[in-house]
Amino acid sequence: MAKKKRKKAKAKKKKTKKKAKKKKTKRKKGRRTVLYSSKGKKLYAVRDASGKFKDIQSYQRAHSMDIKRDSSDGN
Repeated sequence: MAKKKRKKAKAKKKKTKKKAKKKKTKRKKGRRTVLYSSKGKKLYAVRDASGKFKDIQSYQRAHSMDIKRDSSDGN
């Protein structure tokens, strides 16, 4: 009798381990918003996934970093 109970218990454990796989949702990229400073300089305001401002930097600096990042491939 004890062996049968053990087998049933193992079978139940195996069933509970199998769960439906959740689909992974893609995270939204941080979006850039173009703004202008009071002096008239172009700014990039980087937003996080929830839409709040994460970082604000000048367009000139952001653009130069983008070019450096793209050209680092060795092309």
